[in-house]
Amino acid sequence: MLTTPLRELTGQQLWRYVSGAFLTVGGELDFRYLLPRILDISVSDPTNANDPEIVLGKLRLANWRSWSAAEQGVIEEFLDAWFEWALARDLAEVDDGWIGTEAESVLCGAARAGLPLARWLVRLHAPQASPVLADLKARFPGQLSAFWEGTPEGFRDLSTILFQGAA
Repeated sequence: MLTTPLRELTGQQLWRYVSGAFLTVGGELDFRYLLPRILDISVSDPTNANDPEIVLGKLRLANWRSWSAAEQGVIEEFLDAWFEWALARDLAEVDDGWIGTEAESVLCGAARAGLPLARWLVRLHAPQASPVLADLKARFPGQLSAFWEGTPEGFRDLSTILFQGAA
């Protein structure tokens, strides 16, 4: 993979890498090199990417909070945009009679990365996001992503904001 230009790596190639990153293959330097393309594929070609919960959970394993403030800021800005994109996709499906779970996946992934969820969860209280908020409340707790089990703090934040409106 390191001999292929970064922009030419496919979702399937990256899927295999991300699945084993830090567990059976690669280290922080490899991950940092591949991360821009991993995130690009995660948004632009999600059917050929790992779940956001897995991708973003790898950030914690990469010790990303030790990276420079600028690098951390870029990741957080990307997550803000990814959440808004996922929320818009979920809301677009309301007209088709159902609601997607992309925003929840990004939230769970952010929690797995060790990020506080308040700024995204508060966003769900905006009037235009009410169908997604209502869906999360209806599915809480038993029908949410199984990845929440790996982030008890994030799950607690989710519960608090869903039902009390504040962290």
